[in-house]
Amino acid sequence: MKKTISKIMLALLAVAFVFSFSSCSKHKGYKQDKESGLYYKFYVLNKDSVQAQTGDVVSLIYQLSLEDSILVPSVPIQELVQESIYNGDVYDAIRMMHVGDSATFILNADTFFHYMGGSNPFDKKELYFTFKMTELMPKAEVDAIMQAQEEQYNAYIAQARAAEDSLMQNYIAKNKIKVAPTASGLYFISKKAGKGVQAMAGKKVSVHYVGKLLDGTEFDNSVKRGEPIEFVLGQGQVIPGWDEGIAMMKEGEKAVLLIPSKLAYGERGNQAIPPCAPLVFDVELVKVGE
Repeated sequence: MKKTISKIMLALLAVAFVFSFSSCSKHKGYKQDKESGLYYKFYVLNKDSVQAQTGDVVSLIYQLSLEDSILVPSVPIQELVQESIYNGDVYDAIRMMHVGDSATFILNADTFFHYMGGSNPFDKKELYFTFKMTELMPKAEVDAIMQAQEEQYNAYIAQARAAEDSLMQNYIAKNKIKVAPTASGLYFISKKAGKGVQAMAGKKVSVHYVGKLLDGTEFDNSVKRGEPIEFVLGQGQVIPGWDEGIAMMKEGEKAVLLIPSKLAYGERGNQAIPPCAPLVFDVELVKVGE
């Protein structure tokens, strides 16, 4: 399974201030965990409290420091405890803690940044992570919440999928669309004939467009930006409904593409487009290149 970078790791990228921080000699007062190799120091240790496990969600007060400076001051975060990305990472550290504990863990900075996909930006070789664990949601409860959310989402998708056909048919009737759909389900309505070069797969095309939902909500408009989109036709650089529809046009032609969701953004949608949403595009093929 692909590992994800946590908010703890990403917080490094948002460092804006450096605060003074003093420390004694390198590992004085720290113990070393034999299994992970982590150096650690507990200020509060509640062995009778619940200990963090993989899959739990923990609430932490978190601080990140170098030996002589604070990079991230104490901030509250919530963290899903994941499988370790490497031996001795922050997840190994968190799994050593119980609710109510507070501790500092020393991580090798070069190793940390290597697994983040970059190089160590500091002249120090060690990072000091200080955590206070305030709450813990056990994995079973996390899984139950996630399952409930998944079931709710699946029900929403099923409802949207079931509604799509009637939405399309209502739009077709309201707008008196008489053309038959293509085999894929695309409706191509030519509005102005083109006299130029025929678009075809492999050619670079320039297209002006206005994109709308069936209720008329506009989500994108190249005309307002004053810059048509350019792409190589038939290469999957745009949604399938565009690759099919633009290939039916000649340079200078204007058309409307009524595109079912399976030829657009499908069940995933995007920030502006709901799942299972059919789309309408007013398109103009400005130019067919090489």
